[in-house]
Amino acid sequence: MHAIASVIVNFIAAPLNWILVLFFLYLYARSGILKKRLLITMILVFLVFSNGWLLNTYARFWQTAPKEIPAGTTYSCGILLGGFASPDERNAGYFNAAADRVIQTIKLYKGEHIRYILISGGNGKKDNKAFNEGAWVRGELVAMGVPDSVILYEDKSLNTADNALQSKKILDSMALPAPYILISSANHLPRASLLFERAGLKTIPFPANYVAGREKFQWKGILPSFGVMMEWKFFIKETLSYWLYKFI
Repeated sequence: MHAIASVIVNFIAAPLNWILVLFFLYLYARSGILKKRLLITMILVFLVFSNGWLLNTYARFWQTAPKEIPAGTTYSCGILLGGFASPDERNAGYFNAAADRVIQTIKLYKGEHIRYILISGGNGKKDNKAFNEGAWVRGELVAMGVPDSVILYEDKSLNTADNALQSKKILDSMALPAPYILISSANHLPRASLLFERAGLKTIPFPANYVAGREKFQWKGILPSFGVMMEWKFFIKETLSYWLYKFI
């Protein structure tokens, strides 16, 4: 996705931004009727996007459902999408909130469901070129007991579309047969699967790092929550990006 489109999507994806825009329109509106409508719209946006039950309902619809791979089923490679490691102030790496991707990948390898692990992630942070996620994660996997001989990685990708293209080059050069297990956050997999399919790679989505959509219904979930409003951004961004890629 082009940089300008990415900025626009990131802005639109945050319901809090909608409320801020409506608030400024409210301040400068001269018509009493318009002010009243803007105020009602602000309240409705807040109530809808701060409702945990609605978030969980949409999450179940949107994201990839939990997957079990039958015992004895093995695939040539698991593609681990980056975005779960970040640089600190010294440019040393650390695992961030999406680190469940790594946990699920190791479980797949230890369970003999994948023979190779392909780490697909260079550095999507244009303002920091000193940290390379793919190389850092490779070292961490070795430290966790994964043999270096089964770890592949690419360090050129800047986004998910690049992940797909760079992964295809490596998998083709290794002559590893498809399909491949595609491991990423549950809400990211619909878009990731689309881009990998476009790149000519047949994958089986394997979700990790659920942030919503798996909780049992609780009445307190309908109460307004600022945290829920922040979580909506991930789903709105992925949905908008998916449909943009679908038709571009």
